[in-house]
Amino acid sequence: SILGSLTILKVPADFLSNVGSGVKDFFYEPIQGLVHGPEEFLTGLEAGTFSLARGVVVAFVRGAADVTYLLSDNLATLTSDETFIGERNLYQKQLMYTNSAQRTVHDTLAIAGTTVVRGFQSAASGIIAQPRVHFSRQGASGLVIGAGLGIFGALVKPVVGLGDAAVVVMNHGLEATT
Repeated sequence: SILGSLTILKVPADFLSNVGSGVKDFFYEPIQGLVHGPEEFLTGLEAGTFSLARGVVVAFVRGAADVTYLLSDNLATLTSDETFIGERNLYQKQLMYTNSAQRTVHDTLAIAGTTVVRGFQSAASGIIAQPRVHFSRQGASGLVIGAGLGIFGALVKPVVGLGDAAVVVMNHGLEATT
């Protein structure tokens, strides 16, 4: 999808931006300190090094979160389960509009656990629901298609839940460091 392509293009740009900011600080802070004296140079070197390390870590985690989200989104689409996709999208929107700055680590882990449970629940219910839905639309051939989609969903939906949980945790870590 176009959105997925844009996300993939965003990852290297964000990485370069975060690392570039850290590299700039790595050189700028010690030079600014050197102007004021040797002790300030060491303070600037410490600040610059910390900024570089933070920039690299933030860039890596943000990139990993974006790629994981993209993979989870594409896997969810592959399930062809409109109910699962719709519920997942609605839940993602609810998470986006809640005040994530107020979340504690406990809240974030609870949300991550919920996404994992939702993936497993949908996997279990899809084993029954998919054959029934496709049978009602297409008859006997739909039953076979639905059974295949149900089994595929039983394998993929928990992975989507785990991916979504990883994204929630990584984004919380990013918000805590920036």
